[in-house]
Amino acid sequence: MDLTKYIVKARPGVLGGKHEEKRPLRQLSGLPVKRHVFINRDSHPEANIYVAIHEAKDLPSPVPDYQVPHCHNTDEFYYFIGNHPDLSGLEGQILFEGKVHKINSPACVFIPTGTVHEYKVTKGAGTVTVLFRNRGYTHEDRPFDLSKGESDFSKYAGYIFSPEVRPTTEIKYHTAAAPGVRYVFVDGKLKPEARFYTVVRSVKNVKPTQANYVDLHRHNCDTQHIAIGTGAELSGLKLEFQTRDEKVVVESPVGVHIPAGTPHWYEVEGSDTFEFICVVPNHPDRMEMLPPKQG
Repeated sequence: MDLTKYIVKARPGVLGGKHEEKRPLRQLSGLPVKRHVFINRDSHPEANIYVAIHEAKDLPSPVPDYQVPHCHNTDEFYYFIGNHPDLSGLEGQILFEGKVHKINSPACVFIPTGTVHEYKVTKGAGTVTVLFRNRGYTHEDRPFDLSKGESDFSKYAGYIFSPEVRPTTEIKYHTAAAPGVRYVFVDGKLKPEARFYTVVRSVKNVKPTQANYVDLHRHNCDTQHIAIGTGAELSGLKLEFQTRDEKVVVESPVGVHIPAGTPHWYEVEGSDTFEFICVVPNHPDRMEMLPPKQG
C-alpha cells in the first residue's frame, strides 16, 4: 500500500482544484478567512467526503458578510475551534432562513440538505472546519424565507450545539494513555440524525516517548484524519502514520484518508491541536484489533 496516496498536504486557496464547486461568495476584494482544502476529489480521489478549513486571525472589525444565502444537495457541518486551550476564542454567526444564530467555540453546526443558510466568523481567532457528507456537493443560491426562519427558529437553534469532553476509554480497545483532551463534536448521542462521528483532540507538548493508546487495527468503514497546528499555515504538529507494512511521518497541515479494512495506527507529536475525523455513513463503525506484523 502506497501511504503517500492517502496522506496529502492541505492546499490553500479559494479554489481547491478542477473538481472544486464554485463558492457561494459575495463580491469582495478579499476574504477575512483563509481557506485550506484538506480532502476532496483532487487530493483524495477515493474519499467520499469533502473537508476544508477556514483559518480566522487578525479579523477586521466589523467582519463583512462574505457568503450569500444558499443551500446544498448534501448535509454540511461546521466545527468552530478557537485558539484557546479549551478551544474557546472564536465567535461567529449563521443565518438560517434570514434569522441570526450566534456561535461561540467550541461548537458544532449541523446543516441538513436543502437548508438555506449564510455564515461568517465575527470575532477572535481559530478555525472553522467545513465538512460535506458527499464530496460531490453542489450549492444553489436561494433567497431566505423569513417567515420560515421565524416559525422554525427553535428547530434551527437546535442545529448548533456544544461538544462534550469524554474519555478515550469509552472507545473499545483504546486506553487512558491518549494525550490531551478529547472533544466529541458530533455522534449518535449529540445529534442522532447527523449520522456522523467527529472528535477533536487538543494536545500539548506530546513527546516522542508518549505511550501508544491504540495498536494496529482496522475499521469496517472509511475514516479521515485532519492534523492542524497553530503555527504559520496551520503547521506545528507531527503525525506518524503506519500500516502493517509502511510508515510515513508528515507535518501539519495534512489530510489522511484510510479506506475501510486498512490495518493502521498513528501517533502525534507537538504542542498544537490535532483534529481527528471519523466518518460513519449509515451503519455502526466496527473496529477490529490486529496482531502486529511478525519479523
